[in-house]
Amino acid sequence: MDSVDRRNFIALASITPLAAAASLRFFSETDARWVETIMAHIIPADDAPGAREAGCLYYLDRQLGEALHRFGAAYRSGLARFQQRHPDFLNQSAEAQLATLRSLERDSFFEMLIDHTMQGFYGSPAHGGNRDGASWQMLGIAAHMGEGHWHGA
Repeated sequence: MDSVDRRNFIALASITPLAAAASLRFFSETDARWVETIMAHIIPADDAPGAREAGCLYYLDRQLGEALHRFGAAYRSGLARFQQRHPDFLNQSAEAQLATLRSLERDSFFEMLIDHTMQGFYGSPAHGGNRDGASWQMLGIAAHMGEGHWHGA
């Protein structure tokens, strides 16, 4: 049996059900799987957590119902367009997925998703992403939990 490298593991994990711990507000489970797979390529896990592990999907899903609500229509249309143009994306190898995403570097939907993935990864866990301060720990920022928010030491 061949070993599974990190990128192929990410691709395989993308077709498993999403964690039941966090309920989705904006995205359907199917759409969430697409968005989370793309996010996992934007910030892949290596020796530190990536976008998937940091809960960036849940940040975006939550914020599209709150502070980022003005982007809701753009996400619905952009994701539908992406799914229509790349219907086999979730079934592709991680390398093929990455090649698809590299071809979209100037696409407004993809650029928006990159921005919001970064916000979810580096922002405060109080907003639904950066689970357990993953990015802050990766950056070596001394932090502690207090009143439900991370604070720099």
